[in-house]
Amino acid sequence: MSHNISAIIVENGTQYGVLSQKDIARAMLEEDKNIKEIPAAQKMQDLVSVDQYAPISNCSYLMLAKKTNMLGIKYGREVKGVMTKHDLVKYFYQNIVDERKLSEIMSSGSFFVPHTTTLHDALKKMLDNQISRLLIKDSNDKPVGIVTYKSFLNNAIYYSNRYEDNVFSSGFGKKSKVSDVMTKNIITVSIRTSLRKVAKILIEYRIHGVAVTQNDKIVGFVTEKDIVRQLAKLDV
Repeated sequence: MSHNISAIIVENGTQYGVLSQKDIARAMLEEDKNIKEIPAAQKMQDLVSVDQYAPISNCSYLMLAKKTNMLGIKYGREVKGVMTKHDLVKYFYQNIVDERKLSEIMSSGSFFVPHTTTLHDALKKMLDNQISRLLIKDSNDKPVGIVTYKSFLNNAIYYSNRYEDNVFSSGFGKKSKVSDVMTKNIITVSIRTSLRKVAKILIEYRIHGVAVTQNDKIVGFVTEKDIVRQLAKLDV
């Protein structure tokens, strides 16, 4: 949270792993413990690495196949750098001309919840549906905010340090509502927006996705993952 990044490298003896916001969120849901009591090494995933000369398309494909936000970059036998989805989005913006319509690549489906939904149920829906954000609607079915994994983590850090009821899975996660942690500023783009422009917005705002609108109605989301998926199809 301090560095506004979605994953970190974890050193565990002679091995390295990666711990993402999603991994921490899943641990909050599955473990009946304060997050301060859960070792990072217990929840980390294997660090997938590639050679420094690996093509961008191969890196993109591997990131999707392994369901990871970060790849280690090897110089010889040593990992001396990392590549993230954000890095790939920046590459896309700087190097690729793509006239594909957003309607062809955007995610659509079960990404809405009422503002009265508990944090626990909202997070469970995100993990069950393999999505990284939820749109929050009020009692009139009007979009009023958005939550991401970051929303839950910020809230968990706050509770873990200040309250006795500090266990997400059995405590504050089942009492607090998504309306308490949602971001009210929903960044949107028209369905006619170019993918390159979307990439620019993601980079400039340091966000991982935007809502797509058509006739003033939100019809889907375009995320970093969608852009990485396009890179995986190219010979770059």
